[in-house]
Amino acid sequence: STSLANAKDLGDWLGATSHTLYNFHPNVRPVPLEIQIQGVDMSSMSSRLLAMSKPVYYAINNHADEKPAIIFVASRRQTRLVAVDLITYAAGDDSPTRYLHAAESDVKDFLDQLQDQALKHTLSCGVA
Repeated sequence: STSLANAKDLGDWLGATSHTLYNFHPNVRPVPLEIQIQGVDMSSMSSRLLAMSKPVYYAINNHADEKPAIIFVASRRQTRLVAVDLITYAAGDDSPTRYLHAAESDVKDFLDQLQDQALKHTLSCGVA
């Protein structure tokens, strides 16, 4: 949750109706929020998917290196692809668990409960 100056416009863009949108007053947000919107101007969906992962990886590292980040994508499939791409890029930088801000032993019990192996892998690296 956050306070936005243009909450209705953002809600419209996300497809939220006025009944599902609530805008908090900026004074009630305990943690400052920075919003970065990054788009890829390509007409082909598959090209757009391929082109967005690396810039998103760099944006996270530049704007939210040690802080949580939320990435909005169009589908569950794209979510999985982007999650694996982020881990791959982090591994290429010799830091495959750069987004895991907990001890591996702290998350092991939760990971053991998961059936989905792809989700288990991405969560073990700090990406969900």
